Parts: sequence; structure tokens; C-alpha cells
Amino acid sequence: MRFVVILLCAFLPFTTVAHAEEGRFVIPKEWLQKPISIAEAEAAYPGITDDRVKRFPDAAKPFGFLNADWEALKAEMQPGDELWTFSSPPASWQGLAGRSGIALVRNGAPVKILLGAMN
Repeated sequence: MRFVVILLCAFLPFTTVAHAEEGRFVIPKEWLQKPISIAEAEAAYPGITDDRVKRFPDAAKPFGFLNADWEALKAEMQPGDELWTFSSPPASWQGLAGRSGIALVRNGAPVKILLGAMN
């Protein structure tokens, strides 16, 4: 019984998750932290720099193995859109369900995300 309660508490922060029109996972506005420029985002997620670069040279680009997703997110940007950092609430991290990354924000609402970290 205790396990079930702990498991339910771990997923509780995700009961308010919104979904974009296309059904993609997006985040609540409350998770947004601060605006970030494209250059700042690419500096924050520089890609891999270890020995794997020899086998996967494209992974040395910003966001590493997720570079194609990053480029797709940038391509979806429209005039007036912003990029924001985001992080799920501390309780989600304690419950091993934390998420953080970059969100594409349109008209004040997140419309697409790129995960940078999760546990």
C-alpha cells in the first residue's frame, strides 16, 4: 500500500500537464523559468565532447543527439515566439519524475518542448 501511495505522489505533478493541438506533450505555464536566446540555449547544451564524437560527429552540435529536434523546434518559431527554460516542480525531481529543458512559447503559452534533463 505504501508503494502505491509513493507511486501516485510521484505522478501527481503531471496531472496538470497540458497537451498541444497535435497531441504533443507540453508543460504548464508554471514550469517556465526565464526567457533564453537561441545562442544562450546552444551554449547551455553544447553537445558531446568526449570520444563518442569520433563515431557520431553530428552529436557535437548543440543539443548533441537531439540536434535534429532542436533544429525542428527553431524552424517552428514564428515572429513573436520566445524560448524559455523550464523545470518541473521540486517534488517531481524528488519523486524521480523531474523534467527540464527548453520550451517554445507562443502568445504566453508553451507549445513545444525539448527535454534537456529528466530523472
